[in-house]
Amino acid sequence: MVVEIGAGMHLTLDDIIKTSRNYEEVRVGNNALDAMKRSRMVLENLIHGNVRIYGVNTGLGDLYNVTVNPEDVAKYSLDMLIDHSMGVGDYAPDDWVRATMLVRAHQLSLGYSGIRSIIVERLVDFLNMRITPLVPKYGSVGASGDLAPLAHIALALLGKGFVRYQGRVMPSIEALKSIGLSELSLSYKEALSLINGTSYSAAVASLGIWDSYRLLKAALAVMALMIETSRANMASLSIEANSAKLHSGEIEVAKIMSELLSDSKNVNTSGRVQDPYSIRCIPQVLGSVLDALIWVLRNVLNEVNSVSDNPIIVNSAVFSTCHFHGQYVALSTDLLNVSLAVLGNLIERQIAQLLRREINGINNYLANGPWRVGLMLAQYTAAALAARLRELSTPSTVQNIPTSGFQEDINSMSANSAIKLHDVNSIITQLIAALAYVTYSVINANNSCSTCGKVTTRIYKTISKYVVNVQSHHDAITKLMSSIDELSGIITLKINP
Repeated sequence: MVVEIGAGMHLTLDDIIKTSRNYEEVRVGNNALDAMKRSRMVLENLIHGNVRIYGVNTGLGDLYNVTVNPEDVAKYSLDMLIDHSMGVGDYAPDDWVRATMLVRAHQLSLGYSGIRSIIVERLVDFLNMRITPLVPKYGSVGASGDLAPLAHIALALLGKGFVRYQGRVMPSIEALKSIGLSELSLSYKEALSLINGTSYSAAVASLGIWDSYRLLKAALAVMALMIETSRANMASLSIEANSAKLHSGEIEVAKIMSELLSDSKNVNTSGRVQDPYSIRCIPQVLGSVLDALIWVLRNVLNEVNSVSDNPIIVNSAVFSTCHFHGQYVALSTDLLNVSLAVLGNLIERQIAQLLRREINGINNYLANGPWRVGLMLAQYTAAALAARLRELSTPSTVQNIPTSGFQEDINSMSANSAIKLHDVNSIITQLIAALAYVTYSVINANNSCSTCGKVTTRIYKTISKYVVNVQSHHDAITKLMSSIDELSGIITLKINP
């Protein structure tokens, strides 16, 4: 299967995952080639008509009032990219960089940037030949585009900087020569267009959203077994009762939970009329997380499929805009980080509840003897992780710091927020694994999964497979972190933006 990009095409989350992680082939569509050719002709006509165009015959940033010869801009493109390649920190994972190249190629081939098609084709060559530039993680403020990370990618396209190719790190020029590609020279506006967009923020956010989606499904699976384990009252999960509210996420979660537990003989046997909030309010809490995830996905995919450049060419005119601004991505990933922190709080409370005699029906912490604390420390660890989530969920987009004098005075910090999303996902993975371990331990102590429902028995057996013969709590939770994909696959949940 081939992922086609450019004018007339709409990238999906699945397209981004397939290209960045599964190395799907990418192709520039014919409509995209025509659209780029048209916008390039418009740009050249405007230049020959002495129309002032930012970054083409003017300086950059706070130097926008300085007049420059367009040919000089092209001549010094490499210097400009070197000046902007100020990224720091560890190198971004390969899938982040590949997703960024895909999104940048798609946005540029929508036909609003006035660049030659050879620029987009070089990005596609890198994707299809599996050449991945080395890009430091940090340095973007999410406005004027993701300048620093995109500059590192742009330099690699020109044969500068370093790339990873065939399992080795090498100079980009060496990789280009090995596949028969020559060094790329840029014309006017092309260096600016390569870096003046939200592609890094949008790409990193897209991958994080996909991982959050998998984690939400895995959490639903483990929580279904937790309800079995706690012998909870099913009234709060009723589809009929939850349909009295108008939140689609809440109704969907109630539906999933009701179906998973429909044949359980454990539920409704605790004698409790009302369970604690962390058990009873699962549809409301997870439903709101689900609705937030869908809203976030819609915003980020809109950004992925929009022009992200400045200036842009529409019909026969040029417009100086703010289409490089990452505010939509920043607000969206900030919301998702907060939503996942709520999920983390929920999981921590569920672990605490399962360790209470009133809920597990055995004893506190599953402790055996006065000098043993059982699984008490599972809640300590969960508390530490939940606290870390609260730190990470502090919004990035309110942390504005102006750049380039007084010209670029409102920055989104979208890249910081998108990067944090991956850190948040990592902690959620650990928390789901901890909940799975505690749930499994309690249900084993009760010898009660013999009366579990059909699907929850499958969930139980999946967890059991990962913890058999483990030597320590740490070993068990570490192994269960690898179960996320399998647990996620048990749950049917579609997210349509």
